[in-house]
Amino acid sequence: MLRLWHALTYIGDGAVLVPCSVLLFAWLIAAPASRRTGWLWLAAVLMVGGGVALSKLVYMIYGWHPAGWNFIGLSGHAALSLLFWPSLGALLTARQGTGLRIAGVALGGCMALAIAASSWVVRDHSAPEVILGVLWGALVAVIFLALTWRRQAIEAPIIRTWVIAGMLLVVVAAFGHEFPSRRVLGWVASQANGHAAIHTRGELGPQARLSKKAVYRRDAGPSAASSHTSP
Repeated sequence: MLRLWHALTYIGDGAVLVPCSVLLFAWLIAAPASRRTGWLWLAAVLMVGGGVALSKLVYMIYGWHPAGWNFIGLSGHAALSLLFWPSLGALLTARQGTGLRIAGVALGGCMALAIAASSWVVRDHSAPEVILGVLWGALVAVIFLALTWRRQAIEAPIIRTWVIAGMLLVVVAAFGHEFPSRRVLGWVASQANGHAAIHTRGELGPQARLSKKAVYRRDAGPSAASSHTSP
């Protein structure tokens, strides 16, 4: 069961969802009828990613967090998953009936919630980080879907087939890898505050530490006792 939770966590990692989001953007802007939807999709991804990054940088640089909370920034796994999977379900069923589209969104939402839960189960994030990440991603997803729901003329079905195939290849190739957000944000924070030291979770006290669970890593084997880390 633990391996299943780790698998879900990796599917929700930026190493998978960022390139998949790029493929989705490329498909949407390939045809004039869906080009506006494509630009809205790009804006939604940047909004979610920017909000997550900003929340983490605020803690890394200033050490600010809600009093009494085990919180050092929004869960990127939860936020990006809540945007990506329901939106993908809606876009892939854009030419279908309303019932099927709602089912696509619901399935995507269930997938995203499972990924969000996995990041708490494997102790990547605390409960407040996951919950707020879910709310942030869901908010942006609702706005995106509300703006694009009636724009069903998504053309280029051949490209869609290749995009789906490309996403499957991305999942296979990137599974077990981690998006380098922790290193990038750590470097940005160190440059912003003028010295190498940045605020970490350890400053919240022993009670805030997350006891990482052993992770299956493709490059290290199922018995490796490494962990999937995040800022």
